[in-house]
Amino acid sequence: MIKRILVPTDGSDNSLTAADYAVAIAGLFKASIKGLFVKDVKVLTGPLIHDIGTSIGGMVPYGTFNQTIREMLESQADAALALVEGKCKEAGVPFGQEIREGVVSHEIVKSADDCDLISMGKMGIHAEWRDVFLGTNVEFVVRQTHKPVLISPSEYKPFTRMLIAYDGSIFADKALKSGAEIAVAMKLPVTVVCVADKKDAALEPLSKAKTFLESYQLTVSTVAKEGTDHAKGILELCNDEDEKYDILVMGAYGHSRIQEMILGSTTARVMRSTHCPILLYR
Repeated sequence: MIKRILVPTDGSDNSLTAADYAVAIAGLFKASIKGLFVKDVKVLTGPLIHDIGTSIGGMVPYGTFNQTIREMLESQADAALALVEGKCKEAGVPFGQEIREGVVSHEIVKSADDCDLISMGKMGIHAEWRDVFLGTNVEFVVRQTHKPVLISPSEYKPFTRMLIAYDGSIFADKALKSGAEIAVAMKLPVTVVCVADKKDAALEPLSKAKTFLESYQLTVSTVAKEGTDHAKGILELCNDEDEKYDILVMGAYGHSRIQEMILGSTTARVMRSTHCPILLYR
């Protein structure tokens, strides 16, 4: 059950969209939201700032320059958290906030200890540099936290149809259960997809998933897809313009975590390329 949702924010449009999704889910489950701003230690003490401070040392002492950067971050924190608080107040959702200093992704994971869900944007305030820094914080958080993570795109859209990617793994079982709870609360029809090397191999996991979902009294359909590229199979269905799924739910790892770490994660490929929010479970 979702009782508290963590929303890391940097004031960017993506992080505010994540707040919108968090507010919608919090309203359904009578949950509260904790807004988090992390003052990035790499900005405060990184080599770039040191070099800039040194280069202007004749005009402005480095210590003064560093303090100016710190004050700018504090101002940014206040503004970013105020925006999330405003969304919560408007929806009648309880709100609390936390400001931390450190490595952003590490602090998000720590702050999530007392939360049931993390809702964060796929891109942060430097989204224009996506080819270089694509999802760095998001991917680290997904790999390190044991909390479910909702990764939002840039634009908010209400949930109307849910797609659950299922392969029978323990992570997929967690995703299936929590996806069902959200689908019931939002009255969403659910499609379960399984991608396997041979189409027949997908039938058993799909039968297991459908049997599990029967007790939730949901409208459920299943799709078996054949292919060795599991990420491609999921994305083909998820991004199909005719299907129009509004949320994808899946386990953060498949049957072999070692294989995913060495060969490149199906999870990472899906989260980078899907056009809708993706809810990941570990």
